[in-house]
Amino acid sequence: MKNWLQAHPFVVLLLPLIAGILFCNRTGFPFDLQKDTAVPWINTTATFAAVIEDYPVERTNSWRYTAKVYNIYKESQPESTFGRIYLYIGKDSTRALPNIGDCVLFRTKVTRADSIGTFDYGTYLRRQGIAGQAFIRSHWSVIGHTDGGMMLFARRLRHRLIERYCELGISGQELGTLSALTLGYREDLDPDIKRAFQRSGASHILAVSGLHTGIIYMVILALLTCFGRFNPLYEERKRRVAISIIIIIIMAFYAILTGLSPSVCRSVIMLVIVQAAYMFYRRPIALNTIAAAAFIILCLNPNDLFSVSFQLSFAAVLAIIYLEPFFRSLIPIPRTGIMASPLRYVRGLITVSLAAQLGTLPITLYYFHQICNYFLLTNLIVIPLAFAITITALATLTIGWIPSLGIILAPALKWLTWILNQYTAFIESLPGAYSVL
Repeated sequence: MKNWLQAHPFVVLLLPLIAGILFCNRTGFPFDLQKDTAVPWINTTATFAAVIEDYPVERTNSWRYTAKVYNIYKESQPESTFGRIYLYIGKDSTRALPNIGDCVLFRTKVTRADSIGTFDYGTYLRRQGIAGQAFIRSHWSVIGHTDGGMMLFARRLRHRLIERYCELGISGQELGTLSALTLGYREDLDPDIKRAFQRSGASHILAVSGLHTGIIYMVILALLTCFGRFNPLYEERKRRVAISIIIIIIMAFYAILTGLSPSVCRSVIMLVIVQAAYMFYRRPIALNTIAAAAFIILCLNPNDLFSVSFQLSFAAVLAIIYLEPFFRSLIPIPRTGIMASPLRYVRGLITVSLAAQLGTLPITLYYFHQICNYFLLTNLIVIPLAFAITITALATLTIGWIPSLGIILAPALKWLTWILNQYTAFIESLPGAYSVL
């Protein structure tokens, strides 16, 4: 037992941390987890100055922005404050919409979000760092602009990459799916496609996580070692450290680019820990690596403990580590033969899907009240498709500007994404595809 505790120090730290977060969330002692959104100007009509932090998201009658309030004006005098809000600008406004990085002055009333049925939407937004919401039409003006930091740069880059997809002729449902799968931007997802992914058991494909970061990691490592030709150089210590640092920087930026969701943070932190251990000739321990990722995420934002993405991501990876070997042992495959490798690949898809589904089942039942009955049939196709789409998207965005390659890669990318959408819709249409509980 003593040796186990020494080998898993982050597990020992994580459990008291989770207990402390639950205690604080329940009692508010010694501090409120939502203190960053406990702003004094909620339900107050005032003049605010805020920085637009993201591109607009279209709603039925308005455009929704994420804005960071930095000043409130009382008797014409600005007072520094802080808080993020959802700022809605009505579509009936005749003025040009603000851009990301614009400093906007507006007068309105900021309120908490109302509950939707039994769903406490206001508390949900506060756990996402959103203090409230406000609606404006014409009472606003742009008073400046800021280039912002890394987050604004990453959001501009993500928007530019989505525009690049559009320039290549990708639009509609394919654009929404591709933006979610490769860049973590889900605001353009078609509602019918989103429902099809949920009911067919493929919604994990749309959340950037271990599958996506693993593909990016393999591509980077292959390029840095010239597809394995210079592995002996990689084994040398200096080159090993240099390549590892490059990988860590790129993976960290990819996490920022895709929005820093708990699932992508978990997978990137785990990859960084594994790569750092490899850099110093250490062998990482799976459970300790998972616990370290959870510990870091919860230290940075304790409210992530209540995020469905956080819970599903860690439940899935724990189930894969501890249940997948058992399922694999139930399906023996010959070690040699022409069909050995393809059969092992198919077995891996089946066993990983079974383990992940079983590990996340209690959470999906609690939040979504449904079971996807054909998840095995779904994952046998959508996981290879997601791999192919991610690789093709990387090639399209990096070398697709070459005319002779662009005319091949762009249509192939659109076609693969179309197949993914059609296949999930087909699974959804099958009798008994999902059960509502």
